[in-house]
Amino acid sequence: MIKKYLIIVLFSLTALTGCLKFGNDEETNTPTTDQVARCKSEMYLNSSATVIPLGYKLLGSGIDDAIWFKFKIQCTDISEIFDTKIVDITKFKHGFNFFHDMKNLEWWDVSGKDLIGGQVSLPNARCMNVGLLKIEDGYIVYIMWHET
Repeated sequence: MIKKYLIIVLFSLTALTGCLKFGNDEETNTPTTDQVARCKSEMYLNSSATVIPLGYKLLGSGIDDAIWFKFKIQCTDISEIFDTKIVDITKFKHGFNFFHDMKNLEWWDVSGKDLIGGQVSLPNARCMNVGLLKIEDGYIVYIMWHET
């Protein structure tokens, strides 16, 4: 009897675990106000900075979320982009490369770019890879953020 009960419980747990839906996956090159607000919060961007969003991808269907966010910002110094109490920009280096090119994202065009950046540990077991491309009037910023 106990064997039968254990088999039923194990089968039920296996079936239910495979059916859990954690969230949705999203991708756009015109991020919404809510998507930008989430990025500003999760990525510790300067709350008063004006960002011009250029692309957003959320992998939200798994246990942990991951976000790719690209934006333009008009500023003269990297310290104007982030909340520097949380994001240590002193560790950013020239020649930063992302591990994955994400070639399936047309707007995520980091390949071959001379980026300044690095990996940043964040509160609440989160992390992000940041790449900054200096342009005439500011920066193009590439961030790959994820929960761990």
